[in-house]
Amino acid sequence: MNSLFNNILSLRRIEYLIINEFWQIIELSPKIKFLADSFNEVDLGKDIRISFPEFVGIEMIIKDIIAGKQESFELKGVIRTQQTLNPIYIDICIGNNIKNNQISHELLIIIEDVTERMVLEQSLVQGKNEANLLLDNLTASKLYIDQIVTSMGDALLVTTPSGKIKNINRTGQILLEYDETEICGQSISSILQEVDNWKEEIAQRGNVQTALFGPITPLVKEVETVCKTQSGKIIPVAFSCSKVQTEIEHYQGYVYILRDMTERKQAEVAKQEFLAMVSHEIRTPVASIIGMTDILLNTQLSGHQKEFVDTIYNSGKALLEIINDILDFSKIESGKLEFEQEPFHLNSCIEQAISLLLPQAKEKQLELIFHHNTQLPQVIVGDISRLRQILINLLSNAIKFTETGKIELSVKSRQRQIIGNEKNNCEIQFAVKDTGIGIPSNRINRLFKAFSQVNSSINRKYEGTGLGLAICKQLSELMGGKIWVESEPNQGSTFYFTITTCVIKTQLHQEWGTKKKPSEIIINTTIAEKNPLKILLVEDYTTNQRMITLMLEQMGYQADVANNGLEALTAMRRQPYDVVLMDIQMPQMDGITAIQHICQEWEPLIRPRIIALTASVILRDKENYLASGIDDFLAKPFRIEQLMQVLVNCQLNKEEFNKVSKIDRAESSNQRNSTIDTAALQEIYRIANFNCAVNAKEFLLETINNYLEATPKFLQDIQVALSNNNFQTLRRLIHTMSSSSATLGATNLAALCAELEIILVNEMWEEVKEQIDQIEAEYENVKTALIQELEKY
Repeated sequence: MNSLFNNILSLRRIEYLIINEFWQIIELSPKIKFLADSFNEVDLGKDIRISFPEFVGIEMIIKDIIAGKQESFELKGVIRTQQTLNPIYIDICIGNNIKNNQISHELLIIIEDVTERMVLEQSLVQGKNEANLLLDNLTASKLYIDQIVTSMGDALLVTTPSGKIKNINRTGQILLEYDETEICGQSISSILQEVDNWKEEIAQRGNVQTALFGPITPLVKEVETVCKTQSGKIIPVAFSCSKVQTEIEHYQGYVYILRDMTERKQAEVAKQEFLAMVSHEIRTPVASIIGMTDILLNTQLSGHQKEFVDTIYNSGKALLEIINDILDFSKIESGKLEFEQEPFHLNSCIEQAISLLLPQAKEKQLELIFHHNTQLPQVIVGDISRLRQILINLLSNAIKFTETGKIELSVKSRQRQIIGNEKNNCEIQFAVKDTGIGIPSNRINRLFKAFSQVNSSINRKYEGTGLGLAICKQLSELMGGKIWVESEPNQGSTFYFTITTCVIKTQLHQEWGTKKKPSEIIINTTIAEKNPLKILLVEDYTTNQRMITLMLEQMGYQADVANNGLEALTAMRRQPYDVVLMDIQMPQMDGITAIQHICQEWEPLIRPRIIALTASVILRDKENYLASGIDDFLAKPFRIEQLMQVLVNCQLNKEEFNKVSKIDRAESSNQRNSTIDTAALQEIYRIANFNCAVNAKEFLLETINNYLEATPKFLQDIQVALSNNNFQTLRRLIHTMSSSSATLGATNLAALCAELEIILVNEMWEEVKEQIDQIEAEYENVKTALIQELEKY
């Protein structure tokens, strides 16, 4: 070969061979040996098939090329030389060695080392396969994420950094009543009305937290607000926001998740209404216990009698506090629990709790010891009932779980400085120690959880709701403290809790005065002479009329009585009154409507002070009462001193008077198995017997007869309201019948009425007729039982 050809071959890794028709090598390039399987066999005169096995089996093709039947032939080979075990990839091209433009009997074989190209091609193929696999995975992941986003129960919106909506999932489209094309491009603030208030904070949090959380940074979580739909409907939602920060500008922005709170809000309202209705029925017997003892405490009693009545009174209040447990837990969960901030004697609070539980301890022959600490502050500011509630719960548990030994209560205090608060703050630590069954260490973490017991066997033996300690934990934390326990099985337990409070100097406390215990309150029968008031009582239920009238007579007042709002307006137009005690739910004209008429007809300066009387404890009902123009609020059951205080307040300047009375909403459900609870009839007899001017027997007989005469008319009116689909009137009638039935001890009938109220509130219309049938059937049982009671007298 000439030098030009050799130079061309040297630019690439190409070698050549020339063989004759007998397969013998007649010419070769210098480096061809390095591409052969057998290095030493590549030489002139040698058979090429020895050094290059690729030529074995293609003899016929070679003959065709020599004969001119085929121009050329290409094949590929892989060889492993003796110098290296790594494979070498070669391309072989075979053609006739043309001489003088004529076919010869020689073959020119070109062999090229294509190892680098083959490795590169294999890498490219592998890379392509990997890229295709990654693309498939990404496609599958996108489809998977799209399915998740589409099936989400919450609305998801993606915005640009400036707040323009660019994506929304299907749930969001349904919630906001927009198609994706309609909402994209709108500002998020047009949907979330209060989001502008969070923009600055969201931006600040985003700048700070991106470095901590990476490309997706949570900023705010479940902030309750409202959103506006395309039709203008306002929906309560909880929104969360996260920031998306990437190098690709297109994907930067914010992700908003909106959770529809409509059903949750409706459930909360339904829960409150249910608790309120049940509470209304429970308050009736509790009102009798507390009301009767209030009146009894203001009569001439011997020392032992006064002690017994005090015990009845305290037990009634304790019952109310037990009922409050369920309501308290509900209030705590919703963040609506209210705390009083009044000065009280710390030792007095402790002694009240101990005296209440002392009989239980004596019954089990347990010692109940209070280690008096003279260094304790005498007077602190706080809520005495909430502190007493914790103490009673812990002491009661200690007695319950202790069979022999003693229960010890110790208290200590230390000064505590709160930053930004210059008041004389103090941390008080209480410890209740018992010698009871103790608690295993692996069960202690369950103690302070709601509806939780240490184990089921203890629950069966000692009973209990499992709410007590959970409420204690919440109460102590809300009072700036904490609660914990130390215990050894079969050795006993010590429960600790702390509160943070403000200490009042003794002389300052004496100037302010403290609230007296009920047994210390003396109802002055001459108060009417010092505080003359013309009072109108508006109440449709005769038993309540007599009860409140007796309370007023104890204070020296004579009240006019109206049975409904219409009669009240007539009486007020006939003569002026200083105070109107107004029941809310009444026939013909309810209290709210009557109050609205009063506010329209009488100017504020000459208008009587209006005191609302109701057992309803629903928050929205309270707001309606306040909005209608009432001046004060008494929640049933109320005590005689509470009524007296309201009347005293009526002499104060209206602008200085606090228009909102605190509502104590006690919720539970106690139904009796018997048709009539005769204890309720006995209470009516007792309260009438306290008043010398009233014949108790005649009063009771009159009350029963009035009920038996009025209730059939109620049932007729209920059927008329049902046939006319007048559910508002139906609910009012049922509420009144429930209250009157409970007063006479018809607890089953009252419970059926309360259930019907719940059915009406929840609009379960298909159940109304069946429930009314049950009420009518139960009334027949009540009627029979009351007639039997009448025969006893």
